[in-house]
Amino acid sequence: MTKKIAKWIGNIILVLLVIVVISTFYSNIKHKNNPNYIPSILGYKPMSVLTGSMRPVLEPGDMIVAKEIDPTKIKVGDVITYKVSESTLVTHRVIEIIKKDNKIMFKTQGDANNVEDSKLVSTDQVVGVLAFNIPKGGYIANFIRSPKGFIFLILLPLFFLIIGEVKTMLSQIEEESNKESSDLWDNVDQ
Repeated sequence: MTKKIAKWIGNIILVLLVIVVISTFYSNIKHKNNPNYIPSILGYKPMSVLTGSMRPVLEPGDMIVAKEIDPTKIKVGDVITYKVSESTLVTHRVIEIIKKDNKIMFKTQGDANNVEDSKLVSTDQVVGVLAFNIPKGGYIANFIRSPKGFIFLILLPLFFLIIGEVKTMLSQIEEESNKESSDLWDNVDQ
């Protein structure tokens, strides 16, 4: 019974690893073709914190996950990630919502900053609202995205899982072969 459970758990882990490998590979290819691409999983976008502007809530090296949201649903106090240029993202807290020329604009400020940000943020710039963060997870994510990390944390475990599955299949084939041989000898003895 425990062998069946272990095999079932192993298969689930194998499937999850294959999904992670495929999605990471896809994201890496898409990112190489478009450096401004932000990977998204069911509307959630993982990103790494690079500066201390949101201390103590977010530290450099943390991973944040921003959820895509209708910008009209953003409230004062929400932490949003937005584009300030094609290749630069900022994650700051909304301190005021301004309606200007029938458009919604957000005034933002980093929690550790003494002054508000100099430019208003338009709804078109918003990438998402902070859903949750993983302390120091950004370091891990950056390592996984590196070639060494991808090999060490994704491909190597996948390789060992596949080897384990092949060994299991070979032992099952050997057991079947031995059983057939045994049955054959039992029939000869009669």
